[in-house]
Amino acid sequence: MRALPLTLSLLAVLASSPSLAQKLRVVVLEIDGDQNNKLRNQIEATLLKSDALEVIALDEFRAAAARKRLNGAAAMTIIGIKRVGKQLKIDAAVSGEVGDKYKVLIYDRVGGELWTKELAVKKGLLSDDFAQKLARAITAAAEQGAAKNPDEASEGDTTGGGDSTGGGDSGPEIDLTGSGSGDPGTKTGGGGRTVVSPGSGATGGTGGTGGSGPDEGTRDTDLDLEAFKKKKRVGPRTITVSIAGATTWRSQCLRPGSIALASCADFDRLPEAQQPDGTTVTFTPQVPYLGFTAHAELFPLAGLENRILNGFGLLGSLIYGSSVTTISEINMQGMSEEKQVSSVDLGWSMQAAWRYHFAMGAGDPQGIGYAGVRGGLNARSFTIDPNAGVPLPSSQRTAPTTVGFGVIGADVAFPIVRFFRLELGASLFFNPRPADEQIIGFGNLMDDTGGAISTGWGLDVGGSGDLVALGPVMLGWTVKARYQSFFDRYYGQGQKWTVCNEQQCGGLGEESYLSVTWGVSIAY
Repeated sequence: MRALPLTLSLLAVLASSPSLAQKLRVVVLEIDGDQNNKLRNQIEATLLKSDALEVIALDEFRAAAARKRLNGAAAMTIIGIKRVGKQLKIDAAVSGEVGDKYKVLIYDRVGGELWTKELAVKKGLLSDDFAQKLARAITAAAEQGAAKNPDEASEGDTTGGGDSTGGGDSGPEIDLTGSGSGDPGTKTGGGGRTVVSPGSGATGGTGGTGGSGPDEGTRDTDLDLEAFKKKKRVGPRTITVSIAGATTWRSQCLRPGSIALASCADFDRLPEAQQPDGTTVTFTPQVPYLGFTAHAELFPLAGLENRILNGFGLLGSLIYGSSVTTISEINMQGMSEEKQVSSVDLGWSMQAAWRYHFAMGAGDPQGIGYAGVRGGLNARSFTIDPNAGVPLPSSQRTAPTTVGFGVIGADVAFPIVRFFRLELGASLFFNPRPADEQIIGFGNLMDDTGGAISTGWGLDVGGSGDLVALGPVMLGWTVKARYQSFFDRYYGQGQKWTVCNEQQCGGLGEESYLSVTWGVSIAY
């Protein structure tokens, strides 16, 4: 009689041995974005080291799909899995897509999703540690897939409802703890597959000694934590550079008068007999001029998780254009002859910024938007050929620092989808007065005001988005419209506006730039 219990125990041990139990059948399909199948090959090579798995060759899967009239990419879909899953007795099919991270998808033989996770990759590959953890996750998912299809498994398969000492739970759960030095506790049927029940650090054994811990708490904490960090981490790119073409319309007017005049339009509406004396200048280009613009953003703390700290950065921009434009002057004798002159438009900005980044919009992963403030220096100069002999002076707005004028602004960006983000910005300029050479013609530099006081503002409207990931680098697009407006009030007697009395003294000027830019961006 003593031999009977000993025999039963020995049979239980043999039944639970991976070498004698029926192996779980797994196939690794092609992964979207996987260049030269290097990630797929890494996953398959890791799975082949497991004694518990039988890896179905991809060629075998393709051949079976071809017999079901599915070829090429169509065979690598859920439809392909559904059509050949039962025939090949697949317990788990591994798929997904890889870009800056790998979104792994694991399906059962009828196309039901067993498990999904986003994992970090470097140069398109998982780290060795994560590859091993993923192999354990795939094994556990295959066990769950086998349990979900008991009618397709061999007759003795245990699905959690039969006699076992593993706790009698309703079905096997995925065990991703990865802890312990041996295999997790197992439950075995009379002659079927070995099915792992959830446990916490089991070191192996028979008869379900691994226990039946909670279904969620036993998942691999390393993988879950990494996926959580990748999903929740929100911040800027470290470096973003954009290069774009620019089409610019510029206009300028100068009108003599008094403080009562608020704009060039006010002067033009007056009857000719009531208009103040002095030269008036109107600059209206017939066509826009072309150029280019460059923009750079640097966020050195972008790698930090803290959204307050990772939002500090530096912004810089440059715009350049050249044109041949028509200039005419209205003086006491009437309209002067039109002249065509060459001119150069140059502007730049250097600002410190802080932005709060957030995820929003449709799609997975969501796009990254932001709201923030900035401040620094700005400059804009429109230099006319000094040999042209025209009355219109160059406009060089670099005062009061001789380098640039102060600017503060605010920006927001709202991702609609990953490939489109709406961007808005507004700026306020602090006394962007013209250069002294311009002031002396229309005001007096010795006046208490310095001859002129200026105000200005700017508005940016546009969009941008990601196009394609090239390893850690993201290639994107950008289209924007930028408008800058300046208003100048001149004081005292100038060299061109010589009348300075109770009725009139000084005058006003208006200048504006409208640039439409389009180009590409590179972000790291």
